[in-house]
Amino acid sequence: MALHRVFLLMVIGAALTLSSVPGRAEEKGKEEKKEEKTIDPNMWSPPEQVGGAWRMRLTEEEIGRIMEQLKKDNPKKAKELEELRTLDEEKFRRELREYGKQEFSKIMRERISEYRQQQRDEFLKWLEEEYSQEAKELGKLNSNAEVYNKKYDIVWKKYGYIYDAWRRNEELGKVLKQDLQLKNRRDSLLAKYKKEKDANKKKAFEEQLREVTANRFDLIVRRKQIILDELLEKIKELQEQISDQKNEIREWMNPEFRNKAIEERIKELMEKLAKFKWD
Repeated sequence: MALHRVFLLMVIGAALTLSSVPGRAEEKGKEEKKEEKTIDPNMWSPPEQVGGAWRMRLTEEEIGRIMEQLKKDNPKKAKELEELRTLDEEKFRRELREYGKQEFSKIMRERISEYRQQQRDEFLKWLEEEYSQEAKELGKLNSNAEVYNKKYDIVWKKYGYIYDAWRRNEELGKVLKQDLQLKNRRDSLLAKYKKEKDANKKKAFEEQLREVTANRFDLIVRRKQIILDELLEKIKELQEQISDQKNEIREWMNPEFRNKAIEERIKELMEKLAKFKWD
């Protein structure tokens, strides 16, 4: 939604502005500063390789698939990569993607296909619960894939945005569902009003249209309030992240912490080197 995108841009500016104001989170950070911090094992890795944000990270099973194929195509490189993994896991993963491009691409296509199928199954389940008649009509076309897919695209275009909102916020999804019902009612009333010749009946349709419009107005206000509440919650989360980052940087700037982190990293690298297989 346009409003959602506009507010999302405002979130960043608001969060950065508010970050300069001392708060409870920052005071709490000062209290915890006295406690001894453990070294973050991810501190030596690039940001895009840390956490769930790196969606292209391979599982052990997928690594095994690529290595098996590489052993057939390039045994020498496969052996080099096996040795590299004992020294540097992240470099091993980067080179594995480079030298196993064909199998890696195949795995990515499988992932995308699996994700799309999962999304479709979840949408159809939701459709049965919220629009059972539409789901039944769609199910009747199952025997003809081409017709079914065309109908599915029409149904998705009509209800997909409600489903997407519903997954993120059920209350917002319900508001959008009610709004769609009111829009359908509005269109029906307008069509009847246009065809009607009797003045009294036209007046009755006009009154019904006024009621529908008033209900839609209230729903739109409610929708905006829900979106605003979501954005305020995001600002709160961003504020907490900013506070955590400030505290972490302050801790890392401590000479004692710096020396400890460096020594532990050297120790880790030496232990990996000792495991290197020369034969």
